[in-house]
Amino acid sequence: MFQTEIPVVSGATSRLGREAERILKSQQQLDESLLQEVRYWNAAYPSYRWHQIMVTAGDRTQGHSNGGRMAMLHLAIYDALVQIWKIKQSNKREAPYERNKNIKALSQPTAPSSYICEWSAAAAVSHKIIGYYFPEEQVHLDSLLSRFKEVRLLNGLQYESDIEMGMEIGTGIAEKYIGYAKTDRTDMEWKGKVPDDKSLWSGTPNKYDAMKAQWKPFTLVSDDQFRPAPPPQDWTADMEELRRFNAGHKGSDIAWKWKSEPIWDNLVERKILEYGLDSFQAAFASAVFHTARFDATIAAWEGKYHYWGIRPFQYDPSFKPILIDTPNFPGYPAGHTIVAGSLAKVLSNLFPNDTHEFEALAIECSESRFEGGVHFRTDNEVGLEVVAKVGKQVWEAFAE
Repeated sequence: MFQTEIPVVSGATSRLGREAERILKSQQQLDESLLQEVRYWNAAYPSYRWHQIMVTAGDRTQGHSNGGRMAMLHLAIYDALVQIWKIKQSNKREAPYERNKNIKALSQPTAPSSYICEWSAAAAVSHKIIGYYFPEEQVHLDSLLSRFKEVRLLNGLQYESDIEMGMEIGTGIAEKYIGYAKTDRTDMEWKGKVPDDKSLWSGTPNKYDAMKAQWKPFTLVSDDQFRPAPPPQDWTADMEELRRFNAGHKGSDIAWKWKSEPIWDNLVERKILEYGLDSFQAAFASAVFHTARFDATIAAWEGKYHYWGIRPFQYDPSFKPILIDTPNFPGYPAGHTIVAGSLAKVLSNLFPNDTHEFEALAIECSESRFEGGVHFRTDNEVGLEVVAKVGKQVWEAFAE
């Protein structure tokens, strides 16, 4: 979505020599504690730790955790790495440890050139964007970024000027995304009214939840682009199916599983590591994944708040869902199903050999909402019809 100006730094041999001396001096102080820090900050791929830091910041924060934050984080990292990767292709340069045999490589290189540090760009993006969404974390984030820079230099993979250039590019991209975030409508509050109709969902929706349908999409043409057909007017058959399931089951393993674990997030991380994606490929995969989740949420919630589909426990007040509480928003179409299916679709494009695994998980996720008693079967089936369209839309936008 965005580009920024590329800093120009002289590649004079004398300057690089001085920077190599600093790396040597830093590595002379290396002990087991510092080595553990090196391993921590250079694990997996550039966004790996910063994604975790964003999650932790959200867990620690009371109140509204902005739903656009992960898409913004990973799209900004991707944009920064797009620019850096292009520069690396035409500026091949040996790493400090390759030029100076006294310098050790403490991590595996994941780029075709040491010129400009992509890990530092990801760190700078994350520092700015996480700080924007969670300003109360700023002092902590400043400390983390400072520590990251020191530890990154210890690696022996890049010069200090490479780190600084990466930081400058990352900061520039992050500022553009923060400007965009101020217009994306993810902080808008709902001021509407719930329909006064006993055949529809009733309740008091969270003031932010109802506005998900009006978030600014990244790839959708409009928020109602994939609105499904109207729900049934008679839920009798769906309700009877749920009653039969409850009569024969005291619980549901999959309902508990999909309620209690971040299954999709863990899965995309695992696949990136399984396939050994490089820094740029990992950034691309993460950006596609989180954009699909964001736009699928818009598509699902537009349908929910257009139709105000009733939930099972409201249709039959005597019905008690198994294990899990019913979410406080309309049921039709099923949000879990649409999001899960959209993620499965883009993951299948990223890792085609594992398509069967992703599709099976999406179906299981959908079924878990039926077994948990929070959705009618129809909510899920209609959701599965929407997912392929959203996933295809997201993938084609990136493929361009």
